[in-house]
Amino acid sequence: MSKGPQYQQEMPPPGGYRKFNWERTYPKVLWRPGVIIPGLVGCAVFGVYQAYYQKKHRQTQKFEDRDILNAMEPFISAERDREWLRLLKKNREIENELMKDVPGWKTGTWFGEPVYYTLGEKWWDPAQLEIFAHSPRKSQMDEMLFHHHSEYSAPKFYDKWIPEVLGRYIW
Repeated sequence: MSKGPQYQQEMPPPGGYRKFNWERTYPKVLWRPGVIIPGLVGCAVFGVYQAYYQKKHRQTQKFEDRDILNAMEPFISAERDREWLRLLKKNREIENELMKDVPGWKTGTWFGEPVYYTLGEKWWDPAQLEIFAHSPRKSQMDEMLFHHHSEYSAPKFYDKWIPEVLGRYIW
């Protein structure tokens, strides 16, 4: 026999190898009832808390808005009355200018007959069509469709998608 390198076969460790797990293994269950139920209860409690305080905040905001509007109401009414009287004065001036060449014409009458019906010292508003007779149609529509917005009433992000024909009736 020739003297070549000596090979030594590797043998198992004493007592043998550990058992090999060849059966099916299942992953750990993370969402077990002991985790899900407290999580859902926590979410529900947080949601109720949020809803309660948001409602309280909205009510406070609404109360403050109403309070401010009540405080401003006399000033808003006064401004609208001033605008109304300005329109009446403008109409009288336009009528004077238009009828200056008609002999015997008195402003506010129809050939001597009073146009406006008055009740002594009480004020009687003329019809809106009479007031806006010499104004653009848009002025009349703005006056007729006016209503106060207590919320943010500046241009909104979706205004560019609403046609102008419809937009003036919405806002």
